[in-house]
Amino acid sequence: MMVWIEGVLKREGELDERQRKAWVVTLKWYLSYCRKLGLTEVEDRRVGRQFWREAVEAKQPGAWQKRQWSAALKWFFDFIEKRDNAGKAMRQAMRNRHLSYRTELSYLSWLRRFQAFIHPVDAMAATPSQVVEFLSHLAVKTDISGGTQTQGFNALLFFFRHVRKSQNPDFGGVHRAKTRRRVPIVLSVEEVRRLVNALPAQQQLAARLQYGAGLRVSELFRLRVKDLDFDRGQLTVRGGKWDKDRVTMLPQSLEIELRAQLAMVREGFEDDLRDDFDGVSMSNSLARKYRGARKEWIWQYVFPARTLAVDPRSGLRLRHHALANSYQVAIKRASRSAGIEKKVSPHVLRHSFATHMLEGGADIRTVQELLGHESVETTQLYTHVMKKPFGLVSPVDRLDGMGG
Repeated sequence: MMVWIEGVLKREGELDERQRKAWVVTLKWYLSYCRKLGLTEVEDRRVGRQFWREAVEAKQPGAWQKRQWSAALKWFFDFIEKRDNAGKAMRQAMRNRHLSYRTELSYLSWLRRFQAFIHPVDAMAATPSQVVEFLSHLAVKTDISGGTQTQGFNALLFFFRHVRKSQNPDFGGVHRAKTRRRVPIVLSVEEVRRLVNALPAQQQLAARLQYGAGLRVSELFRLRVKDLDFDRGQLTVRGGKWDKDRVTMLPQSLEIELRAQLAMVREGFEDDLRDDFDGVSMSNSLARKYRGARKEWIWQYVFPARTLAVDPRSGLRLRHHALANSYQVAIKRASRSAGIEKKVSPHVLRHSFATHMLEGGADIRTVQELLGHESVETTQLYTHVMKKPFGLVSPVDRLDGMGG
């Protein structure tokens, strides 16, 4: 969206260059705040007021800063209210079809990138040929991967079919991006140990659980109390990738720590009940199906957010799950502190789980099920980074010595 906004601001004749740059900084700040909190309704003035309370006032700005930031936000909301009809219609169409929240974030992002590309033409008046031009531009000029281009294609196909009501838009002739097959980054067991030990105390349990169960980051933080089965040693992932449920292992060594975590969460939950909060966050369809579930213990998050937040969709004061951002930052810092000379992100712990399971003798089909992969070919990638069996030795290691 920011590319689109910057393009519009360049055409605002009443703004001098200094004002334009100041407004761009303010609006980037606002959109970054929304992205971190997972707020898709950036055009909602209630979200803007929340941003002002939680982010702007926390900085204790001077009067001139308030005037500048307020002017930028007022312009933004006035502009969006008139121009973002495509975004509003797209969001409503996705919610009518119960698409996941992550899909909503992704598809709206692609729609706004498309809007920026065709500006000043509105997306509601765009043609299929402009979609072809946009997707080809991504492949040729920005060097994106085939998977990323396909994601953009799916988002715009959804827009044309369900918002524009064009059942068979012709997107033929798109220059296809190359599909790249990357070897996953994997840590050794010792590197995992060093990484976890270098994390702040409050992040260590999350990292151990992610590594021990092979979870994606989103799956880790969306875990609810009812998803942990200590008696059976199982953990259930609800609504994972492709909106599929699966069962994976619940590491026995983490039981004491997890029970202590749940005891701490329970104390906070009981405080919330006394404070008469509206409950835990969940989809509207779940809340309708399980009335009263928001305030039931089993539906609370294993890793909840520290504070309650107002949900801009419903206006309810809810307890969301902890944000992944701080965890991701902590993992990167810990990898540097631990002296790990690899590009480490939280997802590397999932890669390491899969590789270490295979190295330990687990059947590849079992690992596929634990990871929730659609195809065994995806799981087979990890065989390329396993420690090589059979005692194979490089021929150079057989030389007595090499030197100049």
